[in-house]
Amino acid sequence: MDRIQMCVDSLLEAIREGETYQRYRKCEEKLMEKPELREKIDEFRVAVFRLNNDNGNEDLYESIDRFEKEHQEFRKNPIVNEYLEAELDVCKMMQRINSRIQGGVDIHIPQV
Repeated sequence: MDRIQMCVDSLLEAIREGETYQRYRKCEEKLMEKPELREKIDEFRVAVFRLNNDNGNEDLYESIDRFEKEHQEFRKNPIVNEYLEAELDVCKMMQRINSRIQGGVDIHIPQV
């Protein structure tokens, strides 16, 4: 096995053993016991994705405000909120890792 692969394997192990990922996994386990709640969370996540990626004519601030009001009660559920926060923390961690790797390797990529 080459050095890069060994380092990637070590990074993956560190991520999996880290507090951020462990918290996320515990939330996942809780949701395995509540498949109906898992389904609602997944629907919420799809709606968030669409909100963030829709290029419609509607004012973005109005859309976000309406979305937050519509899902306010849903987010009050401690299991839902804990899961979404844990997932966000894992995503942010992965973005930071990716950014460090991209910033540390000198490859000319033209700006679009």
